[in-house]
This record gives sequence, C-alpha cells and structure tokens, in this order.
Amino acid sequence: MPPIKKVADQNDLVETKNFPYATFPFEKFNPVQSRVFDFYEQDANAVIAAATSAGKTVVAEMFLSHELKVRKGKGLYLGPLKALTQEKIDDWTGEHHFKGNNISICTGDYRLTADRVKELEEANLILMTSEMLNSRCRNDKSEKNQFLRDIGTVIVDESHLLTVPNRGDHLEVGLMKFTKINPNARIVFLSATMPNVDQISEWLSYSLTGKETYLLESQYRPCPLTVYYERCWDGGRSYEENEISKVQHALSLIESYPEDKFLIFTHTKKTGELMKRQLLSVKEDCEFHNADLDKNKRLELQKRFKDDPKFRCIVATSTLAWGLNLPARRVIVLGVHRGINNDVDNFDIQQMVGRAGRVGYDPRGDAYVLLPQSNYDHYKRKLQTPQNITSHLLANVGKRYKVLAFHLVSEIHHGEIKTREDIRTWYSRSLAHWQEKNLDNEILESTVELLKNCGAIIEDEEGFKVTSIGRISSMFYYSPFDVADLKKNFSFLFKGNRDNDDHALALALGNTDTFRLGIASNAEKDAMGPFLNRSYNINPTLKDPAIKAAFGYYEVLRGANNPTFAGFMRNIQRDFPRTLEVLNAIDGMNCKWGKKEFFRILNLRIRYGVKAELVGLCEIPNIGKVRAEKLWAAKIRTKAEVAANLEKVQEVLKMNPDKIKQICEDAKKL
Repeated sequence: MPPIKKVADQNDLVETKNFPYATFPFEKFNPVQSRVFDFYEQDANAVIAAATSAGKTVVAEMFLSHELKVRKGKGLYLGPLKALTQEKIDDWTGEHHFKGNNISICTGDYRLTADRVKELEEANLILMTSEMLNSRCRNDKSEKNQFLRDIGTVIVDESHLLTVPNRGDHLEVGLMKFTKINPNARIVFLSATMPNVDQISEWLSYSLTGKETYLLESQYRPCPLTVYYERCWDGGRSYEENEISKVQHALSLIESYPEDKFLIFTHTKKTGELMKRQLLSVKEDCEFHNADLDKNKRLELQKRFKDDPKFRCIVATSTLAWGLNLPARRVIVLGVHRGINNDVDNFDIQQMVGRAGRVGYDPRGDAYVLLPQSNYDHYKRKLQTPQNITSHLLANVGKRYKVLAFHLVSEIHHGEIKTREDIRTWYSRSLAHWQEKNLDNEILESTVELLKNCGAIIEDEEGFKVTSIGRISSMFYYSPFDVADLKKNFSFLFKGNRDNDDHALALALGNTDTFRLGIASNAEKDAMGPFLNRSYNINPTLKDPAIKAAFGYYEVLRGANNPTFAGFMRNIQRDFPRTLEVLNAIDGMNCKWGKKEFFRILNLRIRYGVKAELVGLCEIPNIGKVRAEKLWAAKIRTKAEVAANLEKVQEVLKMNPDKIKQICEDAKKL
C-alpha cells in the first residue's frame, strides 16, 4: 500500500524567490507553505489541514503552477460555493501569475454547450464546484469529457465539505467517479484542522488513487485566536424575541470596542437584516454581506471594509466564512441555531470564528459565540469538541436512505450498476465504507425497494434499469422522489383542468418529497393565514412544510411582497430553472401533456414574480415586474399598446426618451 507521509510545519522559512513557477507579493513563505515547498513537485497527493488564514490559497497556487508549467496537465480547482469559485477566477484572471493561461469556470450557472465543451478542452485551469464535478463525471460517457482525463492536479478547497449534510456526499461520489475516470491525477485537499484528517488521507491513498499522500496537520496560525462563549438570554416567548436578544448582546460587544472592526455572522437573512438595522440606528456604518448582493457590490463592500477605518462592521451569512479572505479584529457569531431547531454544525462555527484577526493589521483575533443561556453548558461542550469529517452517504433522512438512492439512480442510468454485487463494489470505494459504515442487506434492499416504489428503477432478468423518472433524475441532478412527485402532482392538476388555479398550481410545485421534509415555524404558519386552511381542505394529508413551500410559490405567482417569506421566495425563483427543465422533461419524455407553452409562461411568472396577466409586458426587454405593474395600472396592457403609445409610456415610466423608444420598438417586434 502507498504510504501516508506525515510532515510538520517548517519554521525555517523559504524565500518565495526560490519558487521558480510563480511570483508572490511577499518575501518569504509561511511555515505551512515552506513545508509544502519540499514536496509540491512529487507525483503524490497532499492533505493540508491548517487554520483559516494560514495561506492555503498560496499552497493551491504552488501545486497548480507546477502542474501547468512542468507536468503540462490541466489544473482543476474545486470550490465550496459558486460565488467563491467565481471570485477565485476573478482573482486569477486579473494581475496574477496565472494571467496568460486559458482559465475556464464551470458551475451550475453555465450550460455545457458545444462552445463550453471546446472551452474546457482548451483550458489549462478549470474551476468548478464539487456538484459540477460529480455531474460532469456521471455524464462522462454521453458527453465524452476528454478534459477530465487531461487533468493532472485537483485542488479540493475547504475539503471538510465532505462532512456537510446534503453537500458532502456529492464531493465524495464525485471523487470516486473522477478517480475511476482519471486514476493518474494527484489530489490536494485543503482543509480546516479536523481530528481525523489522517483517516481522510488513508481513504485518498488506499481507496481512490493508489498514490502516496503527504499529510501536513499544521499548528500555525498567523494571528493568535481566543474564543469566548457568551451566555445569551433566550427566555423569550417567541423565536423573534430571542433573536432580538442576540442582536442586542452583539450590539453591546461592538460598542465596547469602538476602534475595532467586526464581522457579525448570522444564520438567517432575517436576523442579519435586524442586526444591520440596529447598527444603523446607533449611527454605526455597516452592510449586510449575503448571496443577494451582485458581484460588483460584494467587491466594493470588501474593498471598503479593508480600506475605510470608519466602516468597521459587516453583517454576513456563512458565505463570507467559506473561503473569502476578509478577516476582522473581532468576530461575533449570532447563536448556534439556524431557525428554531436546527443546530449549526461545528465546522460552520469554526469557519466563522477563524475569520478573527487580520494578518498584518491585528496582533490577535477574538471571537464571541453567543450561546443560549438555558443550554449553555451543552453547546459549549459541543463546540469545544472537535468534529470529525464524516461521510453522509448512508444518512437516514426521514427513515429512508435517500442520499444513497440519489446516487444509485445515476450509476444505474449510466450502466455502472446492474446488480446488487455492483452496488457493493461501487460502495467499497466510498469514504463511508472506509469509515466502516456497513452497507448491510437491510439498507441495500430497502433502498432498492424505495427506488422501485417511486418508479425510478425496475429490475428484470438483466438486472436494474432506470425508468423515465430515473433517467430524468440522473440527467438533471434532481431527486428521483421529487421527479416522481412532480409527475404525479401535475398529472392530477392537468387532468382536473386546474391549470389556471394558482392555489392548485402552487400545491403541485410545493408538495414534493424534499419540501415535505422541511420545517414550518409557528411564525411562518401564522403568516400563511387562510392559505393554510384552504390547503387542508383541498388535501387533508398535506404536511405543513409542503404547504409552506406551496405558499412561497403562491406568493411569487401573485407578485406579493412578503417579509416573512422573502428569503424563501428568492430561493424558489433562483432554483426554478432546474425544476422547469425537469417538468419539461417529464412532459416530453413520459407524460406527453403537451404543456410546453404553459411551462414557458410559468417560467416567466416565477422569474419576474408576476400574475399571469403581466407576462406579456414582462416579455418586452427592459420591462420587469415594477414597470409592468405601472403600465398595467395606466391601462397599457399589451405589447401592441406599448408599441402604439410612446408618449404615454414615457409619461408612465419616466425613463430616458431613447430607452423608451427602444422599448416601444422591441414591443413591435414581439
């Protein structure tokens, strides 16, 4: 077996001028980077477990620049989030030593057209999310992705993503598939320090690649870090009252250190907005960094935080904790729950805490984690107990092995699995198997039956085969159980001629397996009002979380502004394009509803958040929801009326005359 070579920080620092393949804007590598200098040229894997801000990006650049200039293979960088992957490509295509290389990004926002395939084939350096790697690998036979075979070095940034529920399994299975397609690539894991990184190194060497692996478990941190666990009152009569308590506690900490910069991490957008309002109310300049900000706004915010001494507070969701190099003197984490009952995982809190202490600016970092007073000792012990990287491939979700089922459908679709023995062989390369999570007969048979019962697979004398439901699930990276529910729900909707009933339509979209496993808080149920009771009357068996999802769709379809559901509604709009692909595939490949035009209009309604009558106006370029509503109120309600009423459109929209003229010209062409 290939060895695991354990190494330590190198305190005899190496000068960066001694690295021949890249130029860095500092004189010496730090202890982590100096040790990597000893083995970056080896045809070996590496696991670098080091604290946040310990310079792991430079480590990635060392391996990748050597790959590009010496080994002459492609480099692949896997980022934990689409936004962070985009920011990495922005960094590397600017004034950087990677400038001049062909760099390509491939995330869920990019369709794999013929031009995109050509771009990936010609690229030296490719950036992806782990989900996209899994998707490209599972479709390798049909897509003939030669670029996967040309990759020489894979950087897996924030590789402790392996232990994140609903995401880690995609990275795990993606690496299983990639190393089967390309057994020669070396893989570099960049990770936070976790107790079982040696086990992860063994899986990488022994199960995946057959290469030796260097394991560096670093003790280095540029700024010393102290973590304070703060008791926070949580005796309120409502969830909202307890959130206010956290915000007030954070405010007192911020006021205690008037010269220091703060990052305040929130687990929900609603609490983040509340924190921002409270800071502004005491004349404290601040911004809320979250996924709703466009790229330019995020970059502007980050630059201002670094450069402006008076701008000292950023409220942020966890996005900022994963990979962005924006530390502060102090960090506050607003509690340990996401919503009412969902505990935030240790590794998420660790990522947030690790942002305290600005290298080159602060002598140290201090982080304050607000714990509920009623259960303080429990959460303090939990957070002080290091969390292992653990596979979730056999996660039991709703008393079913849905994660395993999701991946098996794809393997069956692509011909990799035909028998139960094939399932066991495939599973034997997983991290779950390496961690002795036994795939026993009960789990295997119950999962196979689950897929049969939802109509995703069949079994005959030749073995397992996918149905149209399974094929659609695999093609569009969508839960087979959700595909089955959408097929059933929309068949019922169309059979009952309820296409124009927005309540029934919303229930068809919301009553799916994934949504049924969610949570509906009391506040959310109160905000749904009569919709909740009407839904019970339509179908008494509906679960509250499914009604919550349906209500989110309903509010989008009627163009409502609902503060309680604002974040949920944005998520629905963002995710709907993939759901639409699934619905069109069900229509075209199986049910033959003949509803292409219906789904086209539905897509526009969800995208713009408008009632059906406004769709025609929204189809005109530069007319979105707000302008369509203004035109409708002014009794300009069709494309023809827009085209024929230039002066009145100008009066209503009050825009630049040239733009109004263009809008009217575009309306004529439609």
